[in-house]
Amino acid sequence: MQFFLFLAFVIAVLLVIITFQNPDEISIKFINWTVTEPLALSLAIPFVAGLLTGLFLMIPVWWRKAKLVRSQKKRIKELETEQEQSADMLPESNEGPETEQAGITPEKEEGFD
Repeated sequence: MQFFLFLAFVIAVLLVIITFQNPDEISIKFINWTVTEPLALSLAIPFVAGLLTGLFLMIPVWWRKAKLVRSQKKRIKELETEQEQSADMLPESNEGPETEQAGITPEKEEGFD
């Protein structure tokens, strides 16, 4: 994240430098319209348009990932609830069936090294 902030800062600084070093105005013709604007603005507008296009193309991907994360969090919560319910159903005795059949109690197990 810090890298992207640094990259955005560098791009902004470069844009400011280009703006001050190129105060010339250019004319852009489109069909019947003619627009006279600074050269830096002529460079910045397509750049920003490209950034916005990339952002809009990434929104569906972010949306799908967020939806997947929400569904998996919901599934995790369901599994945790199910695990808690199954743990509540187990007997609370520390002695398992193996120790009962062998005749060993937990107190006797502690004496062995």
